Amino acid sequence: MEKGIKGMTLIEALVVITIICSIAAFSLPAYHRARQRALIVKTQSIINSLEAALSMYGTDFGDYPYYDGEGSSLLVGLFQGPVESRLWKGPYMRFKEEDLDSEGNILDAWKMPLYYRYPQDEHQNVPYIIFSAGPDRRFNTTDDIGNW
Repeated sequence: MEKGIKGMTLIEALVVITIICSIAAFSLPAYHRARQRALIVKTQSIINSLEAALSMYGTDFGDYPYYDGEGSSLLVGLFQGPVESRLWKGPYMRFKEEDLDSEGNILDAWKMPLYYRYPQDEHQNVPYIIFSAGPDRRFNTTDDIGNW
């Protein structure tokens, strides 16, 4: 008597494929949420580092750099230096090329420019604001990330 060839039937293969697809369908939203959370934490970390550098700059100069324009390019030059002042004791922070856009603005985790403003009157608990548009890449929405 001949031995039968052992293997999977078409139905068994379809069941396995269905199970794998179901697991993938349930895993992708969780992966997306975890990735978004990681990008938020990375942006908060960048803002915290900028706050530390601003604190050192403020200690040396007695005030924070004045800026009410768009972006954060002013901070890059002041933090990395050299600055022609006997008060400057930097560098306060270093930046890699991938941390900056083509205009010299500091980028958040979504590769969008961070904004710095001093003086500011939007948030009373901080003298300056540093902020990102957040995951939706639009300012003045609930997901904006800032130091306030």
